[in-house]
Amino acid sequence: MTDDRLYRLGRFLRDLGRALHLSGAPAHELERRLNETGRQLGVRVEGFAVLTFLALTLVDADGKRRVEMLRLPPYDYNMARLIELEALCREIDGSERLDAYEQRLAAAMATPAPWSGLAFVAMGFLLSASVALLLRGGWMEMLCGGLIGMGFVAGVLGCARIPRLGPAVPVILCTLAALMAQALAWFFPQQSPFVSAVAGVVFLLPGFMLTVAMSELATQNYLAGSGRLIGAFLQLFLMGAGLAIGTKIGQTLYPVETLGVVTSLPAWVIWPAVAVLGVSLLAVLQAPWSAVLVSAGGCLLAWAVYSVVGAGMGNVVGAFCAAFAVAAAGHLYQFVSNRPSVLVQIPGLITLVPGSMGFRGLHALMAQDSAAGIALITEMLLTGAVLAVGLLLADNLMPLIFRRKSPAPETAGA
Repeated sequence: MTDDRLYRLGRFLRDLGRALHLSGAPAHELERRLNETGRQLGVRVEGFAVLTFLALTLVDADGKRRVEMLRLPPYDYNMARLIELEALCREIDGSERLDAYEQRLAAAMATPAPWSGLAFVAMGFLLSASVALLLRGGWMEMLCGGLIGMGFVAGVLGCARIPRLGPAVPVILCTLAALMAQALAWFFPQQSPFVSAVAGVVFLLPGFMLTVAMSELATQNYLAGSGRLIGAFLQLFLMGAGLAIGTKIGQTLYPVETLGVVTSLPAWVIWPAVAVLGVSLLAVLQAPWSAVLVSAGGCLLAWAVYSVVGAGMGNVVGAFCAAFAVAAAGHLYQFVSNRPSVLVQIPGLITLVPGSMGFRGLHALMAQDSAAGIALITEMLLTGAVLAVGLLLADNLMPLIFRRKSPAPETAGA
């Protein structure tokens, strides 16, 4: 292989790794995908990925080596782009069509996100309203949480245009969300401002980040996992600080005595709420409308398994079984449709992730309720761990079951 060809392969794989990272692929999946793509292109790839760094070593058949290193920017989820990248990786067959692969990769990265503007903001209402119900809120919490969620998502989109605000965005927006929750208590004193505020800021809660961090640690990607875990806790602390600041300011500026009684809703209401959560996650994950049934189905499956198993064997076992079921369903969906399994897995896991649990624990610690705070944070870590175990178990077992068999070669004279 010529030096120029090896250089182009290294550049392509580096750009592919960056694209996968920006689309939300965890470190161990990114490394696995680059290794497989390298083999399809005729080189051996030794990859090392963390949250902010990617290093690749390419070795051709003659033993020539090339090293590519890249600082990775902050990532976000873009399932529409990930679908295209997965399709590209499957279709790579040798390096003869490298020009076409490079053009297709560039086109995938240039494609605008499917959700933006008012449509994205409207989905923020559905997301926060459904989460308010999962937090045992009533109609008032759903309404107030949805309104706060719309403003919160609009604030995130607006702050994204000012990169220098990046680290302070969670504090600023959570402070404003708490102020808005206290203000809405003037008009709807029968609501719980805390439930409305937590539901309103759920868009940035790092529950799924915690689960991914646990799975990276379990697969011995210690740097990536520990970095993501620290990032999740830092996000929780920043959001908790903003909520505490906003609550104190709101109670000082316009003190109001809330009734503190949440109107109980019929048990069946939880199922439409979970389905609506699946629909709203299309915007959070930047997934196409064609995945709406898959997303809603993943959420409903996760909640059904969690409810049935958890009722008889406890929440921990229920979370494990639900994570395993959703991950297995994702692999079945990938086997049948050739689309990424994460279209099923991520919505289902987000339904179960313990982000709000940690948020409530942090708030309890700030309110000097140490026992409740420590208990909630411990439960958050335990739930995140069992979700990661269920996900990893399915990721290791299901490919053996759903492995696509290549056609057997014909014998001579057949």
